[in-house]
Amino acid sequence: MKISVETCRRRIARAILWLYRGRTCEEPAVSIAEVLEDPRKILIIPDLRAGGLFLGAPKFRAIRSRYPRAEISLLTDARREYIAREMPFIDDVILCGDFLLPVGMKLRDLIGRLQRREFDVTFCFGAPDGLLPAYLCYKSGGKLRVGFHADDVPFFNFRIVPRPEPCYEAERLSLLLRTLDIAEGELGWAISPEGAGKILDRYLGERRDTERLVGIDTSSGIGPPLSFRQWRGVVRAVDENCRAILFFDFDQRRVANRLKETLGARALLFQTDDLPRTVALMEACEGFVAGNTDLFHLSVAMGLPTVGIVPEQDAPRWAPADCPWVRVVTRTGMGEGMGRRIVEMLHEMQNSALQRR
Repeated sequence: MKISVETCRRRIARAILWLYRGRTCEEPAVSIAEVLEDPRKILIIPDLRAGGLFLGAPKFRAIRSRYPRAEISLLTDARREYIAREMPFIDDVILCGDFLLPVGMKLRDLIGRLQRREFDVTFCFGAPDGLLPAYLCYKSGGKLRVGFHADDVPFFNFRIVPRPEPCYEAERLSLLLRTLDIAEGELGWAISPEGAGKILDRYLGERRDTERLVGIDTSSGIGPPLSFRQWRGVVRAVDENCRAILFFDFDQRRVANRLKETLGARALLFQTDDLPRTVALMEACEGFVAGNTDLFHLSVAMGLPTVGIVPEQDAPRWAPADCPWVRVVTRTGMGEGMGRRIVEMLHEMQNSALQRR
């Protein structure tokens, strides 16, 4: 029986977290009120999985608003650097590798770089069952380390216990702000009309004002990606009068290229490594279809009619409940005819949006 890297990672994380349960570490006493009064240097560690930056961005900006004089650094992996660099409320981006185990020279080098920064506060938005964000928070050297965990572990000296029942991830992240009495606001994702026009002219040409566009994101995300056959069922169901923009990342380039061959001239390939271009092309779409990827969460934040394809047990965690522009399809339901149903869902949401206007 084959075990996926993701399954292996979860098992290792559970084992290591279990070993840390009940441990204490010798460190100087910290006055939480004093540290939070006016911190000079802040480190933010997001959930390092797909969607973590887009779900966390409103929280990061709220921290900036609360501490306007602080130097705020954001830790992320290299694949999402193009997202992090576009956040104006972040002063510095620190890159980390995708470590399967908390060992090795590269990890020690990263920890050394973090500790030399002498952070006053480290905010960890990682999931309670996630090892790497919590471990990096622990080793960051932050005087105050804030994060989520149900058990008594030494990673944080300000530990927030999440609610036991499943909830939307954005709500879990908001709990950190509410606990620290940090006001949260809205955050939009858009670029100037002039900038968007130049991007659309480049990629769509003269047809950009007359074409109907549907976005389909085949990128890798949380859990195994959909197969070519499953995506083919979706792209074949797209209305013949529409053109599909196939968003993809490096790992899924082969699937995207095969889908391009299926649709021919009705498909446009776009590799997601530039956030302003991605946002401009998504804004031009009538609807968006994605797995549990970064762009799924961006599409939700942008208010696009969105269909997400997620594992059944994860739907409450990754999709907002009762959101009029979001529908969820479970992976187990991706059988014959589901592609047509997904496109019908997009049409239903588009019609509802027109009626609300």
